[in-house]
Amino acid sequence: MALRGTAGRRYAQAVFDLAKEQGSLDRWLSDLKVLNGIFGTPDAVSTLEDPKITEEDQRRLVSEHLPSGVVSDLAVNLLLLLVQRSRLALLPRVAELFQEMYNKEKGMVVADVTTAVPLDAEHQKRVADQLSRIAGGKTVELRLHEDPRILGGMIARIGDELIDASVATRLADLSDRLS
Repeated sequence: MALRGTAGRRYAQAVFDLAKEQGSLDRWLSDLKVLNGIFGTPDAVSTLEDPKITEEDQRRLVSEHLPSGVVSDLAVNLLLLLVQRSRLALLPRVAELFQEMYNKEKGMVVADVTTAVPLDAEHQKRVADQLSRIAGGKTVELRLHEDPRILGGMIARIGDELIDASVATRLADLSDRLS
């Protein structure tokens, strides 16, 4: 498994370096998300990496599922390279690592935020602003989750830091203190 992580990191770093050199980080981020959404599944991997399928058939399958112009030619070339080297299973990891490198380059952090009910746009902005202050002024991208078991408030995770301001936790703490 360590080899897969290392190989995925090498591909992601190579793509990131190329994207940075060309000033196309945003385009590559978008392209990798599209490619991962279409070809990052176990079914796609097993189909495209089937030893009975010729390189021509692989190209045809890719073009059938990816209309021309949706992603850059370089991104298609990366996809085909992964397929030809039987490394398509690395695509989700490559996309994830590229996203991490992109966020670091742009001074962004990702916060997983869990609330009991969906947050409207105004509340999302307020939460992002508060978490930005906690993260040292970095831009915060929210990944929103819902879990009615927390009753109210929120739980946020930024990297290794956990901020638990949920009603369920406060009630549990109160119960412990009363016991």
